[in-house]
This record gives sequence, C-alpha cells and structure tokens, in this order.
Amino acid sequence: MVTLSRRAVVVGTLGVAGAGALGGLLSKAAPSDPAPRVNGLAIRIDDLAPGTPISPYVYGASECGKWDGNGQSVLYDLKAHPTIRRLSGNMFTTYNWRNNAANAGRDWKHSNGSFLLDHLDIPREDWGKPAAVIEKFLDHSREVGVPSLVGAPIAGYVAADFDGAVEEKDRAPSRRFLPVDWSAPEKAVKGAVNIPQMIALLKARHGGAAKGGVRGYYLDNEPGLWFDTHPRIASKGLRIKTLIERSLRAAAAIKAIDPDAWVLGPTSFGATEFVDFINAPDWPDYRKYGSFLGAYLDAFRVESERRGLRLLDHMDVHWYATAKAGDIERSENPALSQTILDAPRSLDDPGFCEQSWVADALGCARPEGITLPILPSLRAVVDRHFPGTGLAIGEYNYGGAGLVATGLAIADALGRFGRSGLAIGAHWGSLDGFIGAGFKLFRMHNGVGESYGDANLPVSGASEGDVSVFAARSAGGGRTGDVQVVALNKSERPVRLSLSLASGRPFEPLDALGFDASAPDCAPVDGLFTASALDLPPRSARRFRLA
Repeated sequence: MVTLSRRAVVVGTLGVAGAGALGGLLSKAAPSDPAPRVNGLAIRIDDLAPGTPISPYVYGASECGKWDGNGQSVLYDLKAHPTIRRLSGNMFTTYNWRNNAANAGRDWKHSNGSFLLDHLDIPREDWGKPAAVIEKFLDHSREVGVPSLVGAPIAGYVAADFDGAVEEKDRAPSRRFLPVDWSAPEKAVKGAVNIPQMIALLKARHGGAAKGGVRGYYLDNEPGLWFDTHPRIASKGLRIKTLIERSLRAAAAIKAIDPDAWVLGPTSFGATEFVDFINAPDWPDYRKYGSFLGAYLDAFRVESERRGLRLLDHMDVHWYATAKAGDIERSENPALSQTILDAPRSLDDPGFCEQSWVADALGCARPEGITLPILPSLRAVVDRHFPGTGLAIGEYNYGGAGLVATGLAIADALGRFGRSGLAIGAHWGSLDGFIGAGFKLFRMHNGVGESYGDANLPVSGASEGDVSVFAARSAGGGRTGDVQVVALNKSERPVRLSLSLASGRPFEPLDALGFDASAPDCAPVDGLFTASALDLPPRSARRFRLA
C-alpha cells in the first residue's frame, strides 16, 4: 500500500426464465422514494450449468493493525469473516525481522521506527523477539481461523535501528540500514539480515504451508515504486533484469525451505508497472514479451521448467480504482458515490470504459495487450506466458467505510472476482462499516448455515450500470442444489427484478439478508414474498437462496 498519489507518479510514463414462482423482497421499512422504479429487468440464472469454481480466497483481508484509527483490524475480521489474511505493504519492504524495525519511507519522514510494533499493539517487552510482528499477525489469523500470507523483502536493505528520520546523506548503504541476504540459512552472510532464516524459523514454529503454517510469501511490495516510496534504499531506474533475478533467487530459496508455500509476485502497483515497469531503462530488451508482466512470467516459466519445480504460484498485482472525478481510495465523499459504484466494472465488464488515466493509458477492449477490463486481460497474459499460474489482487480499495456506495462496490467486486476465476483477493483497509457489510453479504451464514456458494452460475439480464446479479451453488450440491443469489441495486431508485431459472423448476426465495443506507450492517431482512417480482430498495444489497 502506498499513500502517495499514484496519478502523480505514473501519468505520462506509459509508452506503449423458465416457469416458477417469482419472489419479491421488501426491506423492514420500505423507503418512500418519489423517483420512478426501474422496472422490467428479467434476470435468468442458468441452474443447468455445471458452474465454474469460485476460489475460497477471493474474500481476503490485509492486516492493518490500527492504521485506520478505529481499533485493531482483526476485530473487524472477526465479524466480516475473510477467508485469508495478508501481511505486507510499504513497511514490509524494509522490515527487519530480527529487531522488528522498519523504515517508513516517504509515508513518514523516511524514518526508522517501531511503526509495525505500535500498530499491532505489541507489548514493549516483546519488541526484541525475532519476528514479533509476524507472530502477532499469525496469532490474529489463528483467531479468525484463516490462512496467512506474509511479505518477504527483496528491495535490498532493511532498517537497522529505531532512531527516527534518515537523512539523504545516510541513504543505503549506511549504518542506518542492513543488507538483505537470500543465501541458504546455513550460508548466511555476516552482517546481513538473512530472510531464509526467517522462513525456516516460521516453519519450525508453526509447521509448513501444508500443515497450517504460513500459506505463502509475497516477493516484496510494489517494486516499480520503490524509487518513490523508499528513496533512501532505492534509486529511480531499477532494471527489469535486476528485479527478475532477485525474484527468482528468493522464490527458489522459499521453495527450498517449504516447497508447499505459495510464492506470489511481482506485487505490481498498477497499470504502468504492468506494462513497462514504469518505463524501465531496460524495457527495450523485454518489449518482445508484450509487457513487463509477460517478461516476468516467462522468466519464471523458463526457470521453473529448468528446475522441475514451479517457482511462482500466483501472479499478484494491486488494483486501486482511479477516476478523473477525484481520488476514490478511502473516500467518503458522497459526490464520488457514482464513480465508486462504477469502478468495479473495470474488472470484467467489456462494455464499460472508465474515465481515468488508466483508461487513457491502457485503452478499453483493445484486441491484445494489457487493457481494460483488467481481469480477462491479465488472465490472457498468464495463459500465454506461464499457464497454470493463479491470478491474485493483493490490494484494492473502493472507498471509505462510511459510504453505502463503498459497501455496494465491495460486494460488486467480490462477485466479479468469483465469476472471473480470481485465485486470491485481499482488501486494503479495515473491514469496518459498509466495507464489512459488503464482505458479510457473501460470508454470513443464512438460515440453513451456508455462506455464498463456491460454484458460479451464469446470469443474464442484469444492467451492469444499475444492477449486478451473481448466482452460485455449493459445488457438491449437484444440479438440483439450492441456488444462492446476490442482487445489488446501485441506482438511487427502487428496482424490480423478475427471476427465472433455466431449468424451469419452481422455487421459493428464502433466507434473505442484506444492507442499505438505512440498515448499514448486513443482517437478515424480514421480507414480503409475492408471486410477481423482487423489489430492491435504492442502493441496496440482498442475498437469498432459491429453494
């Protein structure tokens, strides 16, 4: 995660139906809205389809400690029930696991300090314990009952002390930093911080990835921006060749210690890093691959084939929504509500082209190359250069916790992640307020003890702009299993939907839950079922099952 304006850093750098009972839901207090209802949306769910798998890990969260100023993020995770948790970000680029110090870079005066210790409320007497930050994170993940993903530094240096601001004259190499060493634990370089020793220690304490230990490791965080986020340890002009070499060495070291642990990389921050690593000095040497991501994947494929061992399990990128209308990230500006609601469409909607610098740079629906919508584009890069690699989004954000638009956008993104075959998603920021409501829409148990299904079913008839509808069933449920439906009304008017199943079987909508502006926490909804339609209040979310 970075706090600077990504637009400021990157603009200009890119060179290149059936018969059956129909149900209607009314919220506990039907809103009075003089605006006309949006009528006539006929939603057809193909319950005859075998369904495509929804990864259980698309509902992931990041460990944010108390960075958001509203209490430890784990408290919100316990309520929202994410399925995997991530510990990485800017601070982890310079995290010294031996003394738990980190350098904040430009996020806070280029200071070495106890930032991670402070934000996780680690007692002062534990500060000197090796990997105390990671241990606290793992404690939190165990409390939530989910697997953990941890960042591993490859930028070159980590903080040596807790002594505050680092002046330009003390940029690395200097006494304020220690070099990172990726040698085998038994061959550790004296005076350096050996990262494989950290991985071996975590495995010894908690078991390997296949036995409940750390599930995987990120190869650092947003390397294309190191020159800006961490100028005391990195200079502008990092070469693609250098990053790939460091990444391959780190991946091999991780697999040597824990072969079952996932390796995730390159954790790129956004569009211009995807394409040419922000106009890297040696980009011309890699242009033949079509993109930096293509070159990265190809290098991992070649080395994996040479070793007979997959070295990259998931291609991980970050995807922060951008808009010319204003900064969306963590925004609670009501004037940006429609922009926030539209933003998830850039994930997989080929008929939508957002108004942003990303669309200016990548274009929309181009026949080849990295373009919008981003998920099918990235999947095509993976399939071309290293088939079988999972696709992960290690950070994303669709606004602040106080906007109902944010909750709807989060739910929309989660639904699109599932139907697009994403392997892992991890939200940046605490799952507070409407953000948590968006997660709970999928993760809460309904009246028969089920969360949202794990086999996506095709849906037709949604308007995308006003209404998103997702459907799923449990993979073990067979073709006669109950269908679960998530319906999102993103408009400011009530919406009436007509539902049908491809099989034509009769059904009854049951166990409704949801949220809207008047009911901000996702909870069971007392419904009124009619034989004609499903009524959604303005800017509302509902989940129900068709039994």
